[in-house]
Amino acid sequence: MKQGIRSGASALAMMAMAAMPQVSHADEAGQQSGTVGLEEIVVTAQRKAESAQKAAIAISVVTAEALTKAGVNSAATLNSVAPSLTVAQGGGATTSYFVRGVGNFTNNAYSDPAVAFNYDGVYIGRPTSTGSAFFDLERIEVLKGPQGTLYGRNATGGAVNVLPAKPVIGKLMGAASLGYGNFNAIDGDAMINVPVGDNTAVRLAGKVVDSKGYYSDGTGNTKSQALRAQILTQPSAAVSLRLAADWAHNGGMGVGATYDGLLNFTPGAPASANAPANYTYVPANLGAWLGLLSPKASAFFANTVIGGAFISPAPLDKPFINDTNWGVEGEANLDTSIGKVTTLLAYRKSTLDDLFNGAPSFRGARTKESSHQFSAEVRLAGKPIGPVEWLIGGFFYDENVQGNSTYNQYLVSSIQSYTIGTKSYAGFGRLVFHAKDHFRLVAGGRYTRDEKRIDGLANTLLDLCTNAPPPAGNGCFGGPSVPTGLTLADIAAQIPASQLPAGFPTAPGDVRPFGNAGNILTYAPVAVNKPLNNNRFTYRLAAEYDVGPQSLAYLSYETGYRSGGFALATGRETYAPEFIDAYTAGIKNRLMGNRLQINVEAFLWKYRNQQVSHFGFGSDGLTTYFTTNVGKSTIKGVDIDFQFKATPTTLLLGDVQYVDNTLDQFTYNVPRGGTSLPPAVGCPYAPGTEGGLPVYTIDCSGKPGLNSPRWSLNGGIRQDVPLGDYTLQLSLDGRYRSNRVIGFEYLAQHNSGDDFTADASIAFGPQDQSWQLTAWVRNLTDNNVRILTQYNNNVGGVIATSYAPPRTYGARASVKF
Repeated sequence: MKQGIRSGASALAMMAMAAMPQVSHADEAGQQSGTVGLEEIVVTAQRKAESAQKAAIAISVVTAEALTKAGVNSAATLNSVAPSLTVAQGGGATTSYFVRGVGNFTNNAYSDPAVAFNYDGVYIGRPTSTGSAFFDLERIEVLKGPQGTLYGRNATGGAVNVLPAKPVIGKLMGAASLGYGNFNAIDGDAMINVPVGDNTAVRLAGKVVDSKGYYSDGTGNTKSQALRAQILTQPSAAVSLRLAADWAHNGGMGVGATYDGLLNFTPGAPASANAPANYTYVPANLGAWLGLLSPKASAFFANTVIGGAFISPAPLDKPFINDTNWGVEGEANLDTSIGKVTTLLAYRKSTLDDLFNGAPSFRGARTKESSHQFSAEVRLAGKPIGPVEWLIGGFFYDENVQGNSTYNQYLVSSIQSYTIGTKSYAGFGRLVFHAKDHFRLVAGGRYTRDEKRIDGLANTLLDLCTNAPPPAGNGCFGGPSVPTGLTLADIAAQIPASQLPAGFPTAPGDVRPFGNAGNILTYAPVAVNKPLNNNRFTYRLAAEYDVGPQSLAYLSYETGYRSGGFALATGRETYAPEFIDAYTAGIKNRLMGNRLQINVEAFLWKYRNQQVSHFGFGSDGLTTYFTTNVGKSTIKGVDIDFQFKATPTTLLLGDVQYVDNTLDQFTYNVPRGGTSLPPAVGCPYAPGTEGGLPVYTIDCSGKPGLNSPRWSLNGGIRQDVPLGDYTLQLSLDGRYRSNRVIGFEYLAQHNSGDDFTADASIAFGPQDQSWQLTAWVRNLTDNNVRILTQYNNNVGGVIATSYAPPRTYGARASVKF
């Protein structure tokens, strides 16, 4: 790791000597007035407009300009601009967010995210609905740590606030850009803002992204379109009304992956550097970008053995994405004699029709799902009463999800149907007491009640071999593989009569011969029909002190809560809420005449009853995907952010984050005995019992938390070069991440390794930026950055990895008026 840090730091140093950066619009104004200073960024993370430097909270802000330079056009690309945030996509529409290791692989409708995603002020309940919001933005705010007061629902790790640019009254303006890059990537967007009379404006924006897949089989491609319309009116100085609507469609084949290799069960084999005891590792040697459906990968996979069924698998199904999300919202602001009242009403609907193989290497995981949510929030930011500022509010959220999913893993297929409902009620408030001119005490609280219900059925279909397995027998090689379908009847209809007698299925436990090689099919249902209610009071206590005119110190203690939920798994039907306590000390500084910014934050988080979603075994021994409470952890570290305006045209910026995320207690059980194999894990385990049944108790205590690099370093340089009436803008950024764990079982293959990537761009245009030509390259070093690695014991013991994009480059032309 030390070598990786040295190489990353050396690369950043070379970058600093090689180029110099650009200046923002605010900086241009500073040049004209003869001053040099850093730009002030206004945020609304505390439900009020304030400078980011005056907000006594742990927050990272990414401006619209920075988002454009980094090429952020989807949730997955946020990794490049927010050091504390990790975004992982494992297949289909699934998007998982982690902040300093707090997060969740949210792969179904039964589990909730640990990092709240808010779009235009609206909480989005399903991470599958966050993919196409990234265009015509004002900024993105990443709030680090639990948000138990103002963003109380499912925000134990923090919150990501995506804030679109709002209509501007009294100004006609527009912008458009079109880019083309390798992988036949087309990226276009446009915006127009039209004044209507003296007090109204309309803003329309749209975006199209179309690119060839990064993997050789075509996966990793993007096909998305999105539109947004807003109207803002201010009939009087005291009233502001805004209505917004948006629509987005995502298509293509979705996230790709490549095979790392196989873990073969080898009784008595000692543990090695690449395999746990009783297993041996067979590397695939395919390279990072040979997708699962490529000829070489297919040939490798065809030679695997599906244990239990003892067949060679049929080819994987071809993946696809066909998702549509849309929503409407209305925001009203009213200034009254006691304060400002804000009302935000929103309705959103999402339809998913996906099939993915992804890093788990399913034959096919199919989802057809419809969800809709209604939310309402009312806040009153009261006028100060003496030395006291105050805010009160209420929140209501109503979500309903209905769908069918199937996870075909050859040996076992889980065919699910479900209807899930969630209602959440919350009341919150905050007081700020100005004890002295430069010293403030803050107290905030939120009471949340979550009411959930589920009516779900999972039919677990088993393909078993009745012959003796090798080496004693010949197994069932040559036997068929189960097709993918959303219902048992759908699956049965795809099987030729010569392979399956008519009438299947008839009843649970029904056994039918499957093919002529000795296989049988049987199924067992798991039904869950129950309510689940959780409630919690969370709060924040803080002290703020103005050390100087541009220096702010703060201390805070905040609690967070994420509600429990359901799983369609025997013995795992429900799980409990999780909680987090966060201690934070920070100082924000502007020095050297507003040219140098240094912000330092130290944090200590205590995480308990931690929820983790993963593939595992129910108490009936059947493999399924569920969420469980696995224990507690301690997360501590330091975050240092700096910006230095060296000259009116030169900006240096960077971020250094150190995180020690240790699992103090992390245990879970898997079945033992019968046909179950010893667990393939990188943690110690021992025999035990659960509910009177034999299990292995796996103990990963002492391991690092998932998706939590110990070191994260970002560095960037911006330089403007005046050329008469024109300007040449140079930009160079580098990112280093130390090793992190990117898979649940803590196998050797679940270590990402250290990585360093760099981006660069050069832009030319007039000083008023009415038009601009830009050439850019991302992942300049063409490193293969591992994002998610998963092991699937049911599918021949395969291990597969999804990667961040390889080197991409292109050009973009933009105009504005």
